Amino acid sequence: MLAPGLIGGSLLRALRERSPETTLTAWARRAEAVEELRRESGLVDLASTSVEEAVAGADCIVLAMPTGHMASVVNRMAPFPEGADVLVTDVGSVKAPVVKEIGPLVRDRGGVFIGSHPMAGSEKKGLSFSSAELFEGAPIVLTPSDDADPSLLSRLECFWSRLGGVVSHLSPERHDELVAGISHLPHLVAAALARSVLSWEPGAVKLSGGGFRDTTRVAGGPEEMWADILNDNREAVSRRLEAYIGELQVWKAALDTLDRDQLRDLLGEARHLRGTLLPADPRRESKA
Repeated sequence: MLAPGLIGGSLLRALRERSPETTLTAWARRAEAVEELRRESGLVDLASTSVEEAVAGADCIVLAMPTGHMASVVNRMAPFPEGADVLVTDVGSVKAPVVKEIGPLVRDRGGVFIGSHPMAGSEKKGLSFSSAELFEGAPIVLTPSDDADPSLLSRLECFWSRLGGVVSHLSPERHDELVAGISHLPHLVAAALARSVLSWEPGAVKLSGGGFRDTTRVAGGPEEMWADILNDNREAVSRRLEAYIGELQVWKAALDTLDRDQLRDLLGEARHLRGTLLPADPRRESKA
């Protein structure tokens, strides 16, 4: 069951392309979104605003929606058939709160929940921006519990690998700590930079080049989704923000004291660290 946004739509396209024999059903809250899915000829076998209809007979359910909506959607699912081995996963950017809340709800219905986070996406949103190639070469983090069923975990690994993802495992808590630094803090910083510069002098936008656009690109993401993400992972993001503020104070001190040598060293260290990043996959970079 997929809410047909950027990630959900990309999952549907990738599955239809790479696993054409699979029956794909999708749920959407709005009738307009269901109609959009139906207009995409052959993309889904069924689209519905009914959760029960969308998940009937499914052996794998993907919650591709904001984390704050997941519990209410799962609560609308009927108990799964005895012995059906229904696997439920999600695509949320924060894992510890989701695992804690959604895991028991799925278990009460006779299924198994294992969290997933595909590190892929864009500041764009909606089915029209989805792509079958979105997960090609993308890191996919799974957050299984210590007692996760090995066969279901293997099934989930194969699911993401079939779509081109590179799968790894982390605990929910470790996942949230790491993504606070590499995903959530960058979005907050990009948003703060956009506000700081463009509210200070709107005329600066006429002079901005690629550097400013690239640095603030992710600030173009939907604020509803990112407010949920930052709230869900607020403790880890706050820790990384505190460390970042301390780093900025080092740079400010170097400027205030006219310490050119320190500025050069800081810039050189930053350039070296930036060079340790893995090369971007051009197939995904062009979609972002």
